[in-house]
Amino acid sequence: MANEIQVKFNNLNLESGTEYSISSINIKESKSVNLHKIPKTDGAISETARRESIEISVEGQIGSSNYDTLRTSIDNLKASLHSGIQNFYIDDDRYIKAQLKSFDKEWISFRTLASFEATFVAHYPFWLDVNSSSDSRVPTSGVGYVINNAGNCSTRLKVVVTASGQITDALKIENQTNGKFFQYRGTVLAGNSFTADNRFDTDDFIITNNAVDDFANFEGDFIELEAGDNTIIYTGTASATVALTYRNCWY
Repeated sequence: MANEIQVKFNNLNLESGTEYSISSINIKESKSVNLHKIPKTDGAISETARRESIEISVEGQIGSSNYDTLRTSIDNLKASLHSGIQNFYIDDDRYIKAQLKSFDKEWISFRTLASFEATFVAHYPFWLDVNSSSDSRVPTSGVGYVINNAGNCSTRLKVVVTASGQITDALKIENQTNGKFFQYRGTVLAGNSFTADNRFDTDDFIITNNAVDDFANFEGDFIELEAGDNTIIYTGTASATVALTYRNCWY
């Protein structure tokens, strides 16, 4: 649970109680709903809607005892907001990746007080745990084990398989809970690692064998963990250390 409210963007505290204070936060979530008309009848066919983005509007004030300090506070605020995609916090234990969409400023008292409204857009519309979770073990091939995502929605997963012996055309990881799986058709030499990163570290899908890109030998799904318990199954011709890294995730 969150210990306290913490409105922060790019390490700048927007609710410091001194320079900056927040008066309101508005959050809008959008989903893509595609409708297809049915000829000669009422109604339509609807695809399952997918979340597109989250828009967050923050209104607040900037105060100071003199104009020079006020101007410096405004400069620091704008420099932080215009820094691209950064972590945005409302709770001290969760964040969302967001970037500035618009910024408006109004002088209330020209020398000592200004108000602002900043609107952010989060392209990955989910709140992530500040602390990552990980599990590393040598599972029995073909035997499932449980990994828990303590959030309330699915989350991205990074899989690193380090082979104790050579694995050729036989490495498979499955999340039996949601039916997603992948296979690697290449050869992982003893002591080397295969990585399937479903955008955990970056916004890119990554497949590497011994740190060398090898999408050509990958087939199947980039695996996610569902909310709650997930049964993971490793299959391979040699034992291996399977390391899973993820963040608990919330709507």
